[in-house]
Amino acid sequence: MSQNLLHCHVQRDACLHALAADLLAQIQATLAQQPRAGLILPGGSSPRALLPLLAQQLDSQRIDLSPSDERWVAAQAAESNWQLLHQGLPQANCLDPRQGATLPQSASSWGEQLAQWSPFSAVLLGMGEDGHIASLFPGMPGLAAALDPQAEPAALPALAPQEPRERLSLNLAMLQRGQWLGLLAFGEAKRALIEAVLADQPASRGLPLYVWLQRSPLPVNIYWAP
Repeated sequence: MSQNLLHCHVQRDACLHALAADLLAQIQATLAQQPRAGLILPGGSSPRALLPLLAQQLDSQRIDLSPSDERWVAAQAAESNWQLLHQGLPQANCLDPRQGATLPQSASSWGEQLAQWSPFSAVLLGMGEDGHIASLFPGMPGLAAALDPQAEPAALPALAPQEPRERLSLNLAMLQRGQWLGLLAFGEAKRALIEAVLADQPASRGLPLYVWLQRSPLPVNIYWAP
């Protein structure tokens, strides 16, 4: 039986409100003990709806924020995860993963800067219907090393199956350096994958999602709605 906590909601709005309340409680507990809190959030449409709920009650000026992964596009591009987070929490210190002229240079510098923030107050990930987390995709070159929980926490160049293919991603070891870990997923297809992973079905063991949920040092709080 998995140690993870599955929070199911009938409506997506209720799911997002519950997640926001739990995230806020975690961040506020961190800020009660230290001057700043590090926060790792995903990109995509689901977090877009979450950010206004956080902004309403969060002391964003004390937040160090970074996306869990990024597309190798211009910072101001519509596909940019950094742009999404920066617009959603404009008062936060939002770190752009593009820290160099090339993917390897950016990954190295981004990872070094994030290592100074850890442990993060909270790390929230999304997932794909293929079982990917952050920009760690099934079958991607270098995936096994990226999913090694004993690896040095770092960022790395990644490759997606669809355009824009070039990505930057945090590795599993870095993503696991949160004091609170979460997953947000909507839809029946993603629920089926989550259930397969939680049941330890053999066919799910090659998925990045499997490693996130089954090899986590802490319980992962899973928020799901249809």
